[in-house]
Amino acid sequence: MLYPQEQTSKLFDQLPPELKAAILSPDSADSIRLICERYKIISQMGDLAILVGNALLGLLSPSDLPGALTKELKIPAAKAKNIAQEINRLIFYPVRSKLAELYKVVSPTLTNPDPTSTSQPTTGDMSAIQGEQPISEDTYREIVN
Repeated sequence: MLYPQEQTSKLFDQLPPELKAAILSPDSADSIRLICERYKIISQMGDLAILVGNALLGLLSPSDLPGALTKELKIPAAKAKNIAQEINRLIFYPVRSKLAELYKVVSPTLTNPDPTSTSQPTTGDMSAIQGEQPISEDTYREIVN
């Protein structure tokens, strides 16, 4: 989703240096290119880069990325999930702490260019970024002698 340049410029100026570096990094660009080649979506590379940039700017929760890939890029859900996992691992994971901080302080007053969309930046499930597993009951029991 394309946001007005004034809005993204203002958000970019307010980002921590680590997130600015992730947006401008040649490594991020290479990762996006490799992912596009691997999943045969070369023609959608620019759109994927915009979605990744939106997540790093605080406009799209990383947990909402698979849905955005499906909706915006018309990628099947299973493929979108795999792409989002690779983006998480290659681009978001190195800056996970700064990204988590960003989503804790994201303002709910950001303007959404698509008035029909109900998706707003949220804290979402940041466990994917933070590298944590959701807490659940451990059902595995090992016999100890």
